[in-house]
Amino acid sequence: MERFVLEDVVAPPTHTADTPLKDWRLKYQAGTIQKNDFTDFFQKQSRKYFHYQYEAEQDATRPSLKCTYNEAGAKEHIINVLMEFVLGDNPKIVLDKLQQEGNTATVCGKVFKNGEPTYSCRECGMDPTCVLCVNCFKQSAHRYHKYKMSTSGGGGCCDCGDEEAWKKDHYCEEHLRGKENPASSTIITDAIKERCEVAFTAILTFCVSFLEIESNASLECLDGDSDDGQEECFCTVLYNDESHTFDQVIQTLTKIAKCRQKDAMEIVAAIDREGRAVVKCDTFSECCQLQEAIEKQAVTTLSALHTPRANQSLRVSVLNIRAVACQQFALQLLSWFQEFLIKHCIFRQIFARLIMDRKAPYCIRHILEYDVKLWKTARSCWHRLLISGMLMEYDNKMALAQEFSKHYASVVQDFIRDDHEHSFSIVSLSVQLFTVPSIAHYLIANEGIFHKLLHTFYHAAVETYIKNKTLQFAKNVNVSFKRAAYILYDLRYILSFKPDVWTDELREGFLEGCKALLKLLNVMQGMESTTRQTGQHMDYEPEWECAFNLHIKLATTITLVLEWCATDAVVLNKLYQMVMRYLSTNVFIVDRVPKREERQVAGHVAECIVYDVASRPVSIHLPLSRFFAGIYLHLGSFGLTFDNAVTGHKRSPEEIIEPILCTQTMIAQVHAGMWRRNGYSLLHQLYFYRIVRCRGEMLDRDIIGLQIGAALIESNQYLIHILNKYNLIKWAQPDYEKDLTAQAVDEEYLLSMIEEFLELLIVIIGERYVPGVADVTEDDRIKKDIIQLLCIKAFSHSELNRALPENINDTPLEDVIDQVAVFKKPQKSDAKGVYQLKEELYDDYNMYFYHYTKEEKSKSEETQRLRRKNKGELVCCPPPKLPKLTEGFVSIANLLQCDVMMTILTTVLDRAIDVSSNSFAENHLQEVLYLIGYGLQEEQSGYYPFLSFHEQARKYNMLSKLDELSRSARVEAHRDFILWTIKKFKELQVQDEEAAGGSEGTMPAEDESVEDTRPLTAAEQEKQEKEERARLAAQRRAKIMAQMQNAQNNFMKSNAEMFASANVQPSSRDPSTAMEWQEDVSMLHEEGAVAYNSVACLGVERRLQQPEEQSFKCILCFEDCTVSKDGPTLVYSAFVQKSKVLKPETKYEYSVHTSSCGHVMHVDCWQEYYNNEESKEQRRPHRGRQPFQQTPQSTEFQCPYCRCLSNSVLPICAPLSKYSMPLVFHKGDELFPIDMWIEVLKTLGDELSMPALEGNIDRVLPPAHSILSRANLYANIAQFERIAQPIDKVELPTSWTNYLQHYIKSVRQHSPIDFETSEKEGLLWLWNTCIYTVQALEVYLRAVGKPFKSEMSIRHKSCLSGLIRASCLYGINLTCTDVKNLKEPAAELLDTIFKQKGNSVVEWNCFNMMVQMICMVPNLIFSSSQKAVVANGSIMDFYAVQLFFLANMVKAIVLFEPSTSHSGMEMDVDEEYDQEVKQLPQKVRDNIAKFYRKYNFATRRQSCTSAQQLGRSRPQPQTPPKTEETATQETQSTAEPTADAEALMGEYIADDEFKAPCDLSTIAALYDHIKMEMREFLRCCCLFFHFITEVEFPDELSYTASDTYENMCKYLGLQTGLETYFDSEGCYASILEIFASHPDIVYCDVATKKKRCGREFAVVPCTRAVPRLVDLPEDFSDLINSVSDFICPNSEREEMKTPTMCLVCGKTICAQSFCCQPELDGRTVGACTYHAHFCGAEICVFLRVRDCQIVYLGRNKGCFVYPPYLDEYGETDQGLRRGNPLRLCPTRYSKIHLSWLGHGLYEEIARLNDNTSVVATQWHHM
Repeated sequence: MERFVLEDVVAPPTHTADTPLKDWRLKYQAGTIQKNDFTDFFQKQSRKYFHYQYEAEQDATRPSLKCTYNEAGAKEHIINVLMEFVLGDNPKIVLDKLQQEGNTATVCGKVFKNGEPTYSCRECGMDPTCVLCVNCFKQSAHRYHKYKMSTSGGGGCCDCGDEEAWKKDHYCEEHLRGKENPASSTIITDAIKERCEVAFTAILTFCVSFLEIESNASLECLDGDSDDGQEECFCTVLYNDESHTFDQVIQTLTKIAKCRQKDAMEIVAAIDREGRAVVKCDTFSECCQLQEAIEKQAVTTLSALHTPRANQSLRVSVLNIRAVACQQFALQLLSWFQEFLIKHCIFRQIFARLIMDRKAPYCIRHILEYDVKLWKTARSCWHRLLISGMLMEYDNKMALAQEFSKHYASVVQDFIRDDHEHSFSIVSLSVQLFTVPSIAHYLIANEGIFHKLLHTFYHAAVETYIKNKTLQFAKNVNVSFKRAAYILYDLRYILSFKPDVWTDELREGFLEGCKALLKLLNVMQGMESTTRQTGQHMDYEPEWECAFNLHIKLATTITLVLEWCATDAVVLNKLYQMVMRYLSTNVFIVDRVPKREERQVAGHVAECIVYDVASRPVSIHLPLSRFFAGIYLHLGSFGLTFDNAVTGHKRSPEEIIEPILCTQTMIAQVHAGMWRRNGYSLLHQLYFYRIVRCRGEMLDRDIIGLQIGAALIESNQYLIHILNKYNLIKWAQPDYEKDLTAQAVDEEYLLSMIEEFLELLIVIIGERYVPGVADVTEDDRIKKDIIQLLCIKAFSHSELNRALPENINDTPLEDVIDQVAVFKKPQKSDAKGVYQLKEELYDDYNMYFYHYTKEEKSKSEETQRLRRKNKGELVCCPPPKLPKLTEGFVSIANLLQCDVMMTILTTVLDRAIDVSSNSFAENHLQEVLYLIGYGLQEEQSGYYPFLSFHEQARKYNMLSKLDELSRSARVEAHRDFILWTIKKFKELQVQDEEAAGGSEGTMPAEDESVEDTRPLTAAEQEKQEKEERARLAAQRRAKIMAQMQNAQNNFMKSNAEMFASANVQPSSRDPSTAMEWQEDVSMLHEEGAVAYNSVACLGVERRLQQPEEQSFKCILCFEDCTVSKDGPTLVYSAFVQKSKVLKPETKYEYSVHTSSCGHVMHVDCWQEYYNNEESKEQRRPHRGRQPFQQTPQSTEFQCPYCRCLSNSVLPICAPLSKYSMPLVFHKGDELFPIDMWIEVLKTLGDELSMPALEGNIDRVLPPAHSILSRANLYANIAQFERIAQPIDKVELPTSWTNYLQHYIKSVRQHSPIDFETSEKEGLLWLWNTCIYTVQALEVYLRAVGKPFKSEMSIRHKSCLSGLIRASCLYGINLTCTDVKNLKEPAAELLDTIFKQKGNSVVEWNCFNMMVQMICMVPNLIFSSSQKAVVANGSIMDFYAVQLFFLANMVKAIVLFEPSTSHSGMEMDVDEEYDQEVKQLPQKVRDNIAKFYRKYNFATRRQSCTSAQQLGRSRPQPQTPPKTEETATQETQSTAEPTADAEALMGEYIADDEFKAPCDLSTIAALYDHIKMEMREFLRCCCLFFHFITEVEFPDELSYTASDTYENMCKYLGLQTGLETYFDSEGCYASILEIFASHPDIVYCDVATKKKRCGREFAVVPCTRAVPRLVDLPEDFSDLINSVSDFICPNSEREEMKTPTMCLVCGKTICAQSFCCQPELDGRTVGACTYHAHFCGAEICVFLRVRDCQIVYLGRNKGCFVYPPYLDEYGETDQGLRRGNPLRLCPTRYSKIHLSWLGHGLYEEIARLNDNTSVVATQWHHM
């Protein structure tokens, strides 16, 4: 036993009798300890912690199996015991000491979980696989560099501290300290090392033995451990595979295993998560029966991949329950072991030494080979153990790499036969090993890994498909090929880093691999060849995708091999010789001795290879020829040439370029339309041939190959070869036109072939931005690509990235972009920033750029021509200047001046001049001009002394031909290009004359024949034509005007008498006419509004607005219609939805909101439209439909005009003043006062509370005069009727009433109470949705800062207008049933307001109660008088506003919190308010102070505190605490405080010592507070009464922030000053007292703000804050890091795969996962759907954090929208595909917020799903 320092010894834990720790220590001291001592203990103890039970819930025939494993118990009683043996009695102290010793590893090695964020530095990373974890990134210098952010797929590890992974800044701050730590330790003694070795051996032995148990395996390891003679229990275990779907496995479990649906889903989720699950625990025979039944069950797979298990049954095994328990413990043990190894490098050294022992049963070979037999979780545990134990030290990593390489072939073969994902295979460790440069080079040199990888791939994936020495893939390629393709990724890792120093072993290993690569390329040469169909269309589309997949995966490897070759002359030379040997033996297209024929053009003869592309096989795939082109470019850098690089037999240049030339010819023929019968497969191949992913090793190499041919073959012969291949030899002959008529049938595609031929010449000559072809760098090549792209249009950063090759490093790419372009930041929130090309670089535009598609070429030409036209330049696209060719390619320039080229150019020019020529097209001339331009510019550059294009052109009389063409109308479109060419000719002529020094006195006749008069350019000609057209138009107008004048004169002569009398009348009638007009206007003005200066819509001297007739056009029948009382019923489309945007303030959990688009329809038109839509929906096939059943709410339709989502209609009614014209009262008129009105309402409340008399059921309430009589106000009934303005009951149109009831039904369907029971409350819900909609719109307008006077949108205006009018009008025809239904809520309302029953004023929603009173109470008063009251802004409506204005004032005063607690400190108050307060009478100020001290919570609390500080024992005037029941009874029974209470209260207030400060500043602050708190109530009232009275808002409310207290009170006719309301002689003061003296306020506990019953106040704020979505961090990495450690709530060991944040409440949810699917209304739904049901009333805004994606999710519907996070280029990155750092865009987030706040989510979902072809998504599973 090891000795410890005495001070560290503490009492060891007490162990049970079965703990073998003492025996282990004794055996260890005796030297007899064995691994079996541990494994037997593990085996025996693990069974105790695995339990199962069956729970019979609803269905006893289908009990639920619950298997649990107690990890905490196993850790305490097994693992902790093992740790005590290894580290001593107190292992925690030892581990703490190790940590204090500074034992920080130099390498992080943290193993990533699935979805965990990772960071890669684009400046310092050696390759994209080098990543950092969150902690290392935050502590490293890379956080200040350009970095990428992504999410891990699981299985990788952090590379912090790996010096070969980073160019600089290899360590974070934490691991930099670990570099200084010693490798040894004083704490880990030799004894601990010995015990570690014994324990590690036992752990590895146990895990290897038990994790491989299967149904047919031996159970010898379990012998002698039975359960005390009881019958053995066995488990049926179901394993995961990637062939069968979730639904198939669920169906099998429910059908065969008799599992409930919910249990089956949980089992499937566990299988997918962990790789297996126990489905039954029973006897051996029962378990075997279930196994056989599942295996016999035929499950048809829907997978397109033909996996080895695709047609097999599910994998099942029967295991002893003890074996299952041992396996569970083994998994736990491996996880603990991995964490333990991280503690110190000595532990890792012992572990590495053990598993590298080849004789041990747990050696690394065994772990690698048996990985395929494990399930998901077991594999992951072993992988993490190897990463933590072997990859943190270089020596261990090298040892593991060697073993991995030796067994690579067998491991990959196992992976190919398996069906699990690559990330769950041991093969995935290759990225950790092969990406280390030194290890990769070592493996190539000593293990032959390069050759081994390709050899394995060749035999595993390629060999099967070789026919006639060429690859020919079958129609359905099996999955083995696709899984074997992962080898090519490993190949890419191995070759990622070029060696700085070559050794002989490295050369040999690399060349061996190259030999295997060339063997593969040799069989790929000519694969998937195709032959032109001439008779009929091909029967079926041939397979072509596999060949391109192979090319895409191999292309990077080919590029890397060529880069390696360029660093060593020996390797380059040997590889070049190998390539030439393979080319010599490959006979695709070119036989060993090809047949040749002579062809002659322009006096030159060439022997051309005979191969008819139109009738013989041709292939897009020529990797061998392209590899030659790539390697040839590097010969010049080592002084090698085509002639001296290879000695002996070799292919000639003509033979080398022949396959490439055949492919180019085939492409030209396809463009010409000759291969139409070959189907789409060929077109798809040509598309991929040109795209950015493939063109680097396809199109680009082909052009290089043709350029090599042009450099090696004599120029005239080279052109003859191309002409022959394009079948244009006859066309190039001068007498071709004479025989053209006879050949017309054969030359159907001639013009297109000529165009393709000339374009190929332009590309061969001009596309030289390739290192090795011209004197350019790789940056110049990238720059050229970017320039050509930006000539098409302005590109965003992401578009530019996608358009450029992937193998370019991002950082230099951005540097190059900045050199050639300027970034324009986005101007709008939903726009992207774009790059625009710098102005001076537009001259580098190449119209025939070889990466352009036909569409891009056309678009770029159009853009550049327009740009030049706007600048006043020649409207053409001349060729750019070309870089200088390298020495090996200078012969390309000679192509421009050779005889055959001159013949081609002059032939096209001659045929352009000859208008009778049939073998000419305008494009031919443009291409010839391009070639001439190249020739002129190349000679002008002076790079090539041998080039004399101008002299050659003179011989062929080219300038005169161009001059003649410049005047030809046939080629008018290219006149500017011809002029540019002539100008270039003359510049070169002047240059030649200057060079000759004037020695040439006589010029050729050609120049003399050229006229001095220059033809007009296109711009000049257009300007001239425009001026001519304007001149002709002016002449025509003048002629017409003269004719009109002449006709007018003739008419006046013939009617002279009439004109004589007419001349007198206007002068005599003008004044009277003007007066009559003015009078009419004034009369109209008086009709429109009362001639008062008032702007108020309520009260005395209110403004009376005569509403205009509203005219609409029905959007369905297009007839004009007017809204009137008796006219046809019109409706708006309306959308009714549940809402929790505003926090519910009632007893209901959510409210109902209504919105409308404002488009008007006849009700009959709408009904017909709706019926048609409904029948069409029923006939529609069930494509994309969700499995949810139809509900009563699913009556959705779209507005026929704007396609806005709707589910109801809202009938339109005429303005309310049409039904009841309001009276206007003037100052001094006798009014029924407000206090009497309150008495009437109190009496009405008493009447409503009384039960109906027997035998008098029909008359629910007494008539109005009876109510006034009981209030002792019968004499004032006339005055009362004047303020109420009752009218005789009006019969509303039946259709209007029916459709309003239809709307109310829709509201009830969405209400939070049962549909049937809500029938009695239909009217209440109409008013509730009206109230909520007004409040919601007020909050929305407040959020956007829109003033009242500004033009309100048609949606908001129509919705509020229709809803408010309908709510006020529908109550005028109350039936007896309606009155009975309204009695209870009306009585409750009136009692709450006037009798202090129910809640106090601080718990009121004043606007809500006011609207209910206005709509409900007046009609109840007159319900028995056969009269009705229409809300029209009457004095009674005004009294209601005043009443609740005062209630809101009381609430503001009671809840006011002064900013200071000491009277000596002044408050920050506006000086204007201070002046207003000073002007108040002293009596009013005293009244305010008294009211404030008496009822304000804060003041009373302060006084109470002061009393306690002074030692006063007088109690606060409140009664002892009472029970809730007692308090409720008292509240409901008493209307006034008791006399004792009043006495107490008075005594309390009268005592000066307890008076809280209430000076002028306090009153001013209080006044300011009242004004602020009134804002929401006044805003809602303004909106409400604006649509009731139709009185326009005054100009004072037309600007932002104009909704001041004064302006709104002025509009509502309310007094603003406090003196009005606190004058003790007025009636308002008593009303304030009624509200403030509620027992809940008087007797509350001011310290805790609780009622005397102990309940807290449900305070409704006077002005609620605008609801906000949760605050998101500015940096997206902070957000993704915050959810990286979130654990699935239903699986503690599993992290969330799709953590999703609710932006309404901020909760993080495990979304779109089977593990978290609760039940909602009897259906299983996703966690987000479930959360949205409660958090947002069925709709919410979610952020899928790891995908950076916003989801609007409703019930069974949803959509994805752009997230608010943008990169520095103004672009989103959904899915983190680009990985740029993302920042929160407040404007974008505000847009999402307003969409939610404005209740627009449903409409947004409908719009996005309707306008886009989205894949059907099962939103309810999210």
